[in-house]
Amino acid sequence: MYPPAIDAPKSWLQRNVVLVVCVVVVVGLLGLIAAGIGWGFSMMGNSDAVRLAFDTANASPVMIERLGSPLKKGWLVSGSIEITGPSGHAELAIPVSGPRGAGTLYAEAHKRAGLWQLDLLQFGTKDNSDRLDLLAGAAPPPATHLDRN
Repeated sequence: MYPPAIDAPKSWLQRNVVLVVCVVVVVGLLGLIAAGIGWGFSMMGNSDAVRLAFDTANASPVMIERLGSPLKKGWLVSGSIEITGPSGHAELAIPVSGPRGAGTLYAEAHKRAGLWQLDLLQFGTKDNSDRLDLLAGAAPPPATHLDRN
């Protein structure tokens, strides 16, 4: 008879294979969730309503005087956009910055017959509750026809 075989010691990976699989699954799920959130912010930030609001603010002499040029749009655009065929409504908060400061554009827009038009466009900063109305006294911005939204 042979003596009983002695099992070789198991490696750390062999002893903890269940833990490793669980960690990989959790990290993968968190990555998918983060990618989905990033995609959502990207879609909102690149929407036609956001572009109309930002382009209108970027062309405003008042904004150029206040923040300098060029203006940059922040990444975390928030709010809501509801679209049903050729009509829709958007309420947005768009972070913007320039060489002289930063703040938030607040916009409301509607879409009729496939065209977005701004109803409200204001600029505000964290340290001041006053809002700068970017549509007051200006000619109404042209409605834009953009097919994606």
